[in-house]
Amino acid sequence: MRFLLILAFLLTPRMGLAQDNTQAETPTSIRAVCRDPNPVKPCVVLPHPVYQPDPEYPKKALKKKLEGDVWMTVIVGTDGSTHDIAVTKSLDPSLDEEAVKSVKTWKFDPATVDGKPVAFKLTISVSFHLMKN
Repeated sequence: MRFLLILAFLLTPRMGLAQDNTQAETPTSIRAVCRDPNPVKPCVVLPHPVYQPDPEYPKKALKKKLEGDVWMTVIVGTDGSTHDIAVTKSLDPSLDEEAVKSVKTWKFDPATVDGKPVAFKLTISVSFHLMKN
């Protein structure tokens, strides 16, 4: 059986810049997410995924025919790596574990402000769905 992985970026009001230990300082007052390629005020360019390996579908979950989404918050650091991963909506312990294990290996182009990389907190979901034949 196969599965489908879906990555969803949800920008919510509680989401924003996060302190990254690899940075001496992170901007604290960002006015908006950049939509214009040549913005006139400080804004953040969101992180962009460049490497997203699929998680494994645990055999135990396959036998139980478990499907759904694992939601988590992730900080994308200035180097594009993920850290401080926290499951916010669990599906099943085995699926949660595989989702977190996979997201730990993901790489991003980091968020930037005025062209400088900054740490950014994202809410993402990893979906596990059985393919119907």
